[in-house]
This record gives sequence, structure tokens and C-alpha cells, in this order.
Amino acid sequence: MKYFGIVFFWSLIVPFISFSQDYNQATEPSIDNDEAINLLKGGTLDAWRVPSDRWKIEDETLFGNTGEEELDLPEWLYTKVQFVDFVFQCELKLTGDNNRNTGIYYRVRTFPFRGYKWFEAPSGYEFDAAFHKPGEENLWGSLGDWYARPALRIYPDPEIIAKAYEAEQWNRVTIRARGNRLEYWINGLKILDYLDTDPNASQKGIIGFQLHDGSVMEVQYRNIYVRPIGPQN
Repeated sequence: MKYFGIVFFWSLIVPFISFSQDYNQATEPSIDNDEAINLLKGGTLDAWRVPSDRWKIEDETLFGNTGEEELDLPEWLYTKVQFVDFVFQCELKLTGDNNRNTGIYYRVRTFPFRGYKWFEAPSGYEFDAAFHKPGEENLWGSLGDWYARPALRIYPDPEIIAKAYEAEQWNRVTIRARGNRLEYWINGLKILDYLDTDPNASQKGIIGFQLHDGSVMEVQYRNIYVRPIGPQN
């Protein structure tokens, strides 16, 4: 009878433990398998819609550069293919003036913002990356949907960001999107785990990189991969 009680106890608690470990999973997901798509394959921009000559590839690294003058409007480099659930990973380095700002956008659908027909603003999620000005909140690793849902802004713990992020150096960014659950890692350290319950939450779309207006800056991306999870329809 005592043995039966122990077995019964574990039959109840093991499913709970398994669920808890899955929900709080901190290990950075692997991108290295046969299903991963190299978005800079062949050292070209064939996988992307290129908006201007501000974007180029050199030595398997993607460069976005504003030049010597600030942009009047932000600009995005978008993939040609959309994704639903996936793991995305890249290395990112951001340099420039104290207004430098970029972002990794995903599950994006573009729309003309405030009447600018040529301004393909992203409706979807963003992994934000911007210069941290003293006295202001650090946007690095925050989650938002500024153009479509400006009230959405989720900040990671600043102490975790301080441990994970290296300013003006290469930083590995990993994003996992599964249903309404969105998870971020920087340099292997998990910084954010968010469940978006908004019925207007974006479920699929393209991926994009940003050159922000109001800054003289350069952003570099390398080792850009996306691994789809499940059907992509």
C-alpha cells in the first residue's frame, strides 16, 4: 500500500514538473540542423527585398549604413518569405552616434504609415536594439510593436541585460516564436519570456532589419539563420 502511494504521488507530480520545465525553459535553442535557412546564403541578398544601396554584403556580413547624414524616415530590409513559428538567430553589432537605433522585426506585415505610401512600416514584433542613453530606459532586448500597437513594450530585467549585452561588440541574438509565446536570448542568456494574449497578436509574417531615422549609424549582421518550427502556412 505504501508503494502504491508513492507511485500515485509521482504520477501526479511528474506531469506538473515537465510542464514547469517547458514553460521556464532557459536553454538557448539550437539553430544548427538541416532545417535551418541561411538568410545570407552564397554571400548574397537574394533572400531579401533591398530598399536602397545603404545595404550591402562584404565577407559574409550584412552592412546597413546611413552614410554621413541622418535619414528623414526609417528604412527596413525585409525577407521575401514569411514565417510562422521559428527560431531565429544572428550576430549583431551597432555603432554610430548616441541616437543609433536598430531592431530585428518579425511576423511583420507592412503597411503605409501615416499616409507615406513608400514607407513600409512593420506591423508585427520587434527585438529592439538602441544606444543606451544615461538616465533613460535601456531598449536593448525589449519587445514591442510600435507602429501597430504602440502601447506594447515589454522590458527585460536591466540586471540581466547588463550581464548579457556587450556595447559596440558582436552580440548573438536568438528569438523563438511559438504561437503566442515569444522568447529572447542575448549571448546565450535568456532575457525575456512573454505570452501575448492580445487577439490582435501577429501570428505570421516576414523578418526585417532597421536603419533608424535621426541617427548617423551603421549596423552589421552576420550568421543569420532561421529554423522553421512546424507548418508555415
